[in-house]
Amino acid sequence: MRNLFKKYVVAGAMLAASIGTAGAQDKVSVAAISGYFAQGFGVSIVNGLNRAKDEFGIDLKLVDTGNRALDYEEQFANLAKDGQYDLIFVMGWELVDALQKASEAYPNQRFVFIDGVLDSDKIVYANFAEEQGSFVAGALAGLIENQGSSFDKISDGKAIGFVGGRDIPVIRNFLGGYEQGAKYAAPEVKVNSVFAGTFDDPAKGSELALALYGQGTDIVYNVAGPTGEGVMQASAAADKYSIGVDVDMCGSAPGNVLASMLKRGDIAVYTLIKDEVEGRKVTPGTRTFDLASGGVEVKVCDDIAANIPSEITAKLDEIKKEIVDGKIEITKAK
Repeated sequence: MRNLFKKYVVAGAMLAASIGTAGAQDKVSVAAISGYFAQGFGVSIVNGLNRAKDEFGIDLKLVDTGNRALDYEEQFANLAKDGQYDLIFVMGWELVDALQKASEAYPNQRFVFIDGVLDSDKIVYANFAEEQGSFVAGALAGLIENQGSSFDKISDGKAIGFVGGRDIPVIRNFLGGYEQGAKYAAPEVKVNSVFAGTFDDPAKGSELALALYGQGTDIVYNVAGPTGEGVMQASAAADKYSIGVDVDMCGSAPGNVLASMLKRGDIAVYTLIKDEVEGRKVTPGTRTFDLASGGVEVKVCDDIAANIPSEITAKLDEIKKEIVDGKIEITKAK
């Protein structure tokens, strides 16, 4: 009788354990494909993937596309054809055509497009509220610009700037948030904006930024990928300010980088993989990572922070709270 009782106890414990873990996957396999894993935003994504690998023991494969446009479709097919991967993360607008064709060809494969939303309803979108982070960046730039010559490297011209890469919706969304933030915090400050037409030409970025500085602009927001590296260097050459994007760029031109608008690709990919591992299956649709979730944030550079008046810091904190609480509505670019 005692042995029979023990069997029931053991069986009950095993059943309870199986119920408790029924939703979790034993092993998640993930692939990621991009040509930008070694720089900027791509580094943040790789950090998130590696964190998920370390914590959850996922299988991970990284595919660097290089610049072989003719091979994009083949590379997607190689990843998707055997159904080996639960999720395939995709970063880079140059991969959109190949992604959409692969999504149609392999309807059971879940693709995650990072940093943008396409027309297809078969894809998972890891999107960012870059307009929120850019609103805060614009407010910071506007408030600093309003200090005039009382703030180091600032003139009395009341002009800030923006250098974008390609003129595409996501970059327009950065610009729109930046303009709205500046207008909200410092209505008299003008925003001068230009587009380089490319994400891969630092010399062009430098040329455009130097032109803006030469026209009286004191702070330039760089949203141009590798092209933006030239913007950061131009701020040092002109001894003005720049604002970095996607990752912490404070070290790229110490003393001349005001802040960075961080787009936390690491948090996005880690969160999606965590959901998958814990049994919350990632399904097609848009997941937006915003100020409230920590998906975007503005980091003021340490070597500049001490010089920023306390009233500006307090105003920025107030603006962030009002955005999170929904009291400030930001219009997104269409």
